[in-house]
Parts: sequence; structure tokens; C-alpha cells
Amino acid sequence: MSRRQLTSAENYHLWMVSGGICSFEGCSKRLIENTNGSLTNIGIKAHIIGHAKNSARHQYMEEYGYTQATLEDVSNLMLMCYYHSKLIDDERTRDQFPPDRLFQMKKNHEEWVSSWSAAEKKKSVALIYKKLGNPITEIRYDGEIPYLLVEALEDQIEFVDSSTEGWNNAKRNNEELLDDFMELVRERDVDVAEVFPLSPIPLLIHMGFLLTDTISLCVYQFDRENEVWVMNKPEETKNEEIKVEQESKINGVEDLAVLVSISGKVKVKDVEEAISNNFDYLSFTINNPGVKRVLYRNDVKSIQSIVKEQVESLIQDLDYERIHLFLAGPAGLALEIGRGINPRIWGEVRLYQFDRRVKPRYQYAFSLN
Repeated sequence: MSRRQLTSAENYHLWMVSGGICSFEGCSKRLIENTNGSLTNIGIKAHIIGHAKNSARHQYMEEYGYTQATLEDVSNLMLMCYYHSKLIDDERTRDQFPPDRLFQMKKNHEEWVSSWSAAEKKKSVALIYKKLGNPITEIRYDGEIPYLLVEALEDQIEFVDSSTEGWNNAKRNNEELLDDFMELVRERDVDVAEVFPLSPIPLLIHMGFLLTDTISLCVYQFDRENEVWVMNKPEETKNEEIKVEQESKINGVEDLAVLVSISGKVKVKDVEEAISNNFDYLSFTINNPGVKRVLYRNDVKSIQSIVKEQVESLIQDLDYERIHLFLAGPAGLALEIGRGINPRIWGEVRLYQFDRRVKPRYQYAFSLN
């Protein structure tokens, strides 16, 4: 007997009750997959009682009240990642997964999803914006899954052309990507947009600059040490308190350099080599800058707020013609700083990319205006 195809309603039900997450115990993998350059929601619909006569656990069909015609019922299906769907069916491992164990897994997982708060049950779309290094095909979180992901859009073409033309092309690509992303947000009628950024600093700032406040936005950061994406600081995490020190040199000229030192130190002498004319500067430095110092949302938002408030106060007092922005910081902060740039207040904002192999070490990329 051929298998009955699930209806759209049944597919949607299975996705919703599983939360779009692998149902195997202990697995928190979000079920998105890279298909022809587009990240989409694809999970394996794994049978508890197998359909074919020689398939895993098929011999239990009558004992558990199924017939060949009813094995496609959603009560007999679990949404799983590829690895775990193969693990429970492989001839060498299937005996470890009798029906009772899998039915209990399904029950426990669906009860966990149903216990989510109203905030966690909000629908989201993801923007995977990774233009450094190799593409990713899955998202791993630190902690519980925050939202129900219904679709994802990506740009994972590595940025390699730092010529003027290369930066301008990347800037246009950002604009096109955001148009597609916001259209997807509207089409899916989602509550939250989740952004996973890992790209050159100027492109991240520009991406944040383009994003609007029309939808709630969650920006994640990649914890390289643990290879997971993080947002909120776990309660048990004990990190040194982040303190922001400020330094300035103000002479009332037309250019203001903004130096933000988080992952490393932005040195005034490097900025002097990058800007040909005289400039004032306003510098923000955290205590003990380092690549792992700022990972979590609260710290990111706090630093972004301080930078925005102090820069805008100076702009309103001294009416600078140009702002030169130099950031040594994590991707999430770069994007949030971009979101805080109001072109009606800041005017032209010139962005720079750091490369210690060249002189000057900060190379002008492009402007926001």
C-alpha cells in the first residue's frame, strides 16, 4: 500500500506541536536546512511504527492499534533532525528505540512545547547574515529555543573584495537583502525577526542602519568558543562587570571620529593615519577589552545606548559635518550601533574596516547618508 500524503493542516500541526525543533530527547536543533542557497524549514517526519514491512518497529503495528492505512497519522510521527531520524531507524541502533521509548519522547517533547510562554510561541523569521568564513547550515543555541521559527533568509557569500567597487556592491546587496527580508516578514505575518550576524564591521553597521523598528528584533552573537549563538546572559554566568570609559579631544572642527574599543583597542594613531584632515574625537573603551568580553544582549544594548547618547549630544552642540566611525567590537554591537544612527541627526557617517596587514590599518569602506 502506498503512503498517504499528509495534508497541509497535518504538516502544520506537526511543525507547531514540535516547535520546529527536533523531538529527540536532548536535541535542541532548529529544523532549518540549506537548500539551493535558501534556508528553509525542513525536518524529517520520522515514523515511530515504520510503514514498510521490514522497517523499524513495523512488527508492533497491531499491538499499538495501527493499520497500514493509519500509520501516517500524526500520532505516529515525530519531527526530527536528519541525524536522529537515521539513528532510530538504522538496523544497528533501532533496537535501542522501542515504540514505548519513542512515544514517550514524543509526548515529553510536545508537552514541553505546549508549556512555552506566550512570548516563546511567537512566530519568527531568521536572517542569517554571515559573510565571513564558511556558510552555516544549522543554528545551535545556548539555552532554550526562544521562538517558533517559520522561515529563514540568508546571505552567506563570503566578502572578499575590499575595493571601492566591492564595498559599493556589498552595500547594494545589503539593500536588496533587506527588501527581501522585510517582504518575508510581511508575508509570514511574524511577530519577531531574529538576526544572526557575522560579517565585516562596515556591512554590519550598514545592515543595522537599514533595519527598521516596525518589528521586534532579536540580534544574536556567535560564541566562537562554544560554537553556539547567544542572546541573554544565563543566570549562572559570572562575568566581570562591563564599564565604559570615555575620553575626548574637542576643538570644534568639522569632523568627529568616534572610537569604540570592545574586542580590541582602537588607537588614535591609527585613526590619524586614516583621516587626512583635522578631527575631534570621542573614544569609548570598556575595561579589559577582548573578543569574549561582550556577548550578551544587555551589555550590547547598554554600550550602544551610551555611544548613541554621547555622540548625538556632541553633534547637537557642535554640528559636525562628518562622523568617522571606528569600531573594534562584536557583530551584534556593530549591527545595534547601526540601528541607532539617525541620518537626520548624524549626517554623513564614514565607515572603516581594520586590516593590520596594510597601511593605514583602517581603510575607508563607504558612507551612510
